[in-house]
Amino acid sequence: MKAEPAACRLCGDLRIRCVGAIPDSDYFAGRVLPKPLDGGHLWKCDACQSMFRHPVLGAFAYLDLYAAGAADEWSADGRQDLAIIRGIIAQQTRRGNVLDVGCGAGDFLLTLPAELTKYGVEPSVAAAAAARERGVSIPAPTLAQLPPQLGFDVITMIDVIEHVAEPQGLLDQALSHLAPGGSLIIATGDASNALWNRVFRSRFWYSSFPEHLTFPSLRYFHIWHEGRGLQAPTAVKLKYRRIPIWRAALYLVSQVAYLVSPWLLNQVGQGIERSRRAPCPRRRCFSPGAPGVFTDHQIVRIRRLP
Repeated sequence: MKAEPAACRLCGDLRIRCVGAIPDSDYFAGRVLPKPLDGGHLWKCDACQSMFRHPVLGAFAYLDLYAAGAADEWSADGRQDLAIIRGIIAQQTRRGNVLDVGCGAGDFLLTLPAELTKYGVEPSVAAAAAARERGVSIPAPTLAQLPPQLGFDVITMIDVIEHVAEPQGLLDQALSHLAPGGSLIIATGDASNALWNRVFRSRFWYSSFPEHLTFPSLRYFHIWHEGRGLQAPTAVKLKYRRIPIWRAALYLVSQVAYLVSPWLLNQVGQGIERSRRAPCPRRRCFSPGAPGVFTDHQIVRIRRLP
């Protein structure tokens, strides 16, 4: 029997419905887990058009998982959204300071102009250490622990908001550190993607990762911005990265296979792990990675009024 949420975890509306079960996973933040995490179910809100996983672990449990994560798990290679975000930042300011929430090893920050002062928050101990060695200031592991007096001209959340169970709290924390006239830039999955909503549903590649808990729509950002002294959000829809046709075809096949039978995909994945003599512990649960196949991402920009 599935656990049912009382309301939408994003906007609080009661008009929610179950989209389907999400298969379990034993791979989190670049590490194989000793025991698979329960996938739960994917739910959709008819009011804000967002989706979310339910049930989820507690916040401290996720922090422990991220703290043990691999330093190089999230790479900036080949990303299409990063060039767009760099352009937005260049239009707004040539000098000032930038905070990257969930900065990893600092890959994105190091692509910004030298005139910008670069800050990051990062819960992974290994990734934060790598960022510091590269010259990024890491004043805290999370936004909640950031000193209240720190303010920023630009705050970026690139592939971050989908990792938190309560996005409003994260957005409000970011807003408290955003300078007048500053920009909050969010890159995440696009919950309005038709193939995700109507075909693949709870077995879509993006919602299969156990780190991904929440999938806000552009409609949700419009609801959140009201009454907070912000300009209306604007968005760009895009594919996650550029990939060759042969790779897109391979990703699409794995996505369809996952839709038809997650068990079969697990058998194939386990066979590959054995054949290449992967070190133990070996993965037992597999899901498709299909970045660049679908137009399933969005960049949302929200500016604070001067």
